[in-house]
This record gives sequence, C-alpha cells and structure tokens, in this order.
Amino acid sequence: MVLDPGHGGPIDTGAVGSNGLPEKEVNLKVALATASLLEEEGISTVLTRTADYPIPIPTRAEYADLMGARALISIHHNAPAAPASDVPGIEVFVQQAQSESARLGGLLYDRTMARLGELDVDWDRAPDAGVMTVINSDGEDAYGMVRRPATTSVLLELGYIANPAEAAIYLSPRYIEAASRGVAEAVVAFLNTDGQGAALVEGRNFDPQSGVGKDQCIDVTLDEVIYPNVVKATVSGSEAGYDFSVTVSSPYDTPDRYADAWRVVGEDGTVYGVRELVHDHANEQPFTRSLTGVVIPESVDSVIIEARDQTYGWGGGTVVLDLP
Repeated sequence: MVLDPGHGGPIDTGAVGSNGLPEKEVNLKVALATASLLEEEGISTVLTRTADYPIPIPTRAEYADLMGARALISIHHNAPAAPASDVPGIEVFVQQAQSESARLGGLLYDRTMARLGELDVDWDRAPDAGVMTVINSDGEDAYGMVRRPATTSVLLELGYIANPAEAAIYLSPRYIEAASRGVAEAVVAFLNTDGQGAALVEGRNFDPQSGVGKDQCIDVTLDEVIYPNVVKATVSGSEAGYDFSVTVSSPYDTPDRYADAWRVVGEDGTVYGVRELVHDHANEQPFTRSLTGVVIPESVDSVIIEARDQTYGWGGGTVVLDLP
C-alpha cells in the first residue's frame, strides 16, 4: 500500500485551522499511524513523504505505479467549513473508470465513519457527502492523485479542519487513533475480502485550481541529489537527557545551498531536538555534529534521525535509533 499525506513544506501547508494547525501536519500523523498499524498486519506500506517537505503531485502519483502497489490512498482534511452535523463529514473521491477504486472508497467510508463516529465532536458535513467521482470540464477525474495513477487510487477527506471543533481534536491521540484505525481496517478488508462498503452517491463536476506552492516543488530524476542523507548516528544517556552524534552526507554542499540542520523525531512525528547548522560543509563531507541533553519520554523506545536541505526541507536517508 502507498499512503500519501497531502501537502507538505513551508508553502503548501494545505488548509489551516482557526487554532493555527496546518492540514499537512495532521495528514502526516494519520498516515504514519496508519502505516504502523498496517505493518503490524504484515502489509508492506510506503509513504510518499515521511516529514514536512514539498513534493509535487506527479511525483506522488508515480510512486504507486513504479512500486507495483496494490492501491494508493491520499489523506486530507477538508476546507472550507460545511453545515453542522451530528456525524462526520467524510468524503472519498474515487476513479471513475476503476471498480476497485470504488470498492476501496466504500470500505474507507464505512470504516472511518464508524471509528470517527465514536468521538463526541460537533462535526461539519456537506449535504452530498459520501463516496463519489469528481469530474472536471474535460471529462477526467478532477484531482491529480485520483486521475494520474494507473494504480487503484482514492482521495480521502477525513473531515473539516476549517471547523474549529474538529481542528481542536485533530492532533489528540484519540483522533489519530480513531482515524488511523478506520483507514487500516478498510485496507485490511480491501486486501483480504470481497467487501464492497458504501455505494457511490451522485458525483460532482468541478475544476480545481492548481496546487498551492506548485513553483516550490520539483520533479526529480532518480540520479539527482536534492536531500542530505544521515549515514550514521549514535545515542547515549537516559530519558533525563540523551546525547546524539550524527553524521550527514550532502555531496551538493556549497555556500549557496547546504544541509542546514538535523533533528531527532519520534515515530509519531514529535520533534524532540534540532541541531541547527549555520554554514556549509563543502570541505568536510561527510560531517559529524552532536546534540546533547535531549529530553525524550520514557515511553518512547526509538527515534528517527533526519536531515534538512536549506532549500527543499526535510528529506533524504534517515537512521532509526533504539534508545538505551
């Protein structure tokens, strides 16, 4: 399975809640939690992004096709606000010519509606919400993450971040748990049963605007280096304060553009420490820098070390460390 956490990077934040929460952040947290649940089920899962960096829709869409994935789910949280509702306003957009897309969409709708419906929230919901096609004026699927992949694909809007009541709970553990379990349960049913789930409702006709921050994203070739790689990392200490030593390689390093930070991140996306790098390391590749006294809760067993490109943000090879 390929999971696509919608949006990412400093420009393409997606919608922003009244509490300042950017959609890109909650999309990623739901995707990471879902991937963890699917891996527990023995289902191999890949994310189109694993941190906060920009990546264009054509590249996201190509992942699933290149990998021969069974399906792709693009995860989002909607805006603007819709009318108030007693039930979640989940919408699933599916491929018009793909019966398996409609089946996956129906299962996603049923399972996520059931899980999110257990939460006590003042929801928003569009009058025609459900599983549907959205067709543009050219007669094609309107959204790139549905139109572009040959792989079975859907775009899932789990709710309305424009609704203050929903935005207030979107980073809470109970919401991430409910949303990710709903998605994971739908994927398991899709792969292991012939279940159909909810039927299609009447579709929409819509011409979406070009993606926000399109000029900030880049399509890359496989031999182009755009992110630094973490090649080695060690940790010592205890939950009272961990000391990290990290080696980063950024072969493109110049004074004009270089690897300008690395950080310690939990599997749920929580950032525990950042080591800022204030100059290039063009004559020192790879290079090693330390960060001491990083406080991490005792409940956290492992962390991810990732590096940041000065221009394109977080990305590249990472190292996972088990905490002592």
